[in-house]
Amino acid sequence: MLNIAVVDDEQVHRDILMKYIEEWKAREGVEAQVEDFPSGEAFYFSWCGDQRWDVLFLDICMEGETAGVMLAKKLREKKRAIVIIFTTGIPDYMQEGFEVEALHYLLKPLDKRKVWECLDKCFRRTETERRTVLLPIEEGTVKVDGDKILYAEAVGHYCTVTCAEEVLEVRMGIRELERKLRESMGIGEGQEGNFVFTHRSYLVNVQKIARMGRQDILMDNGVSVPVSRRSYNQVNDRFIALFLRPERA
Repeated sequence: MLNIAVVDDEQVHRDILMKYIEEWKAREGVEAQVEDFPSGEAFYFSWCGDQRWDVLFLDICMEGETAGVMLAKKLREKKRAIVIIFTTGIPDYMQEGFEVEALHYLLKPLDKRKVWECLDKCFRRTETERRTVLLPIEEGTVKVDGDKILYAEAVGHYCTVTCAEEVLEVRMGIRELERKLRESMGIGEGQEGNFVFTHRSYLVNVQKIARMGRQDILMDNGVSVPVSRRSYNQVNDRFIALFLRPERA
């Protein structure tokens, strides 16, 4: 499901864009949740607590510290994957769009067909991306690409999740995390996924293992994690099997 946000300080423009999005949903039969915001501040406040948004239609010409390009830059600084589509009545901000890797630049009055084309691109992009998992952190909820998780370590009742670009303090137990990863990637009970316990306190992404050892495993980021005697054979078999897959590059 797509989560789409529309940010514009003019109600009439929000209404038009929301109408075009609803028409696109009906035409394509796409499941999507759409919400509009009257300012960059309102969206940023919501986003800081729940980073589920996949697509952002953002008016460049708004006032405030978190308006337009400034809001886009803040989102990019957080390294969150969100597709940004700028909307404006002034064709002088193209360079700013490039700087924040905006998918498109739509001029007002908005053309319905062009809005639909942007939505088609967004939908295709999300279809080809790996499934993501929503994880609770102290600040709220964060959306994480499961493929970018290297490993997780149990710390008390919570766990630390090490990703390719960041480390997250996740407010759930490591067993619950493993269950959520299975669900997000469509892995049923009894089926082998990419994540395996190497130790009662460590959950590892087999795809991110660089080297197997008898007592520890070297991950792609250079960090070693322990492997128990009990878990070694299972983890080693999964590691070897991964490289025997014909589709692996």
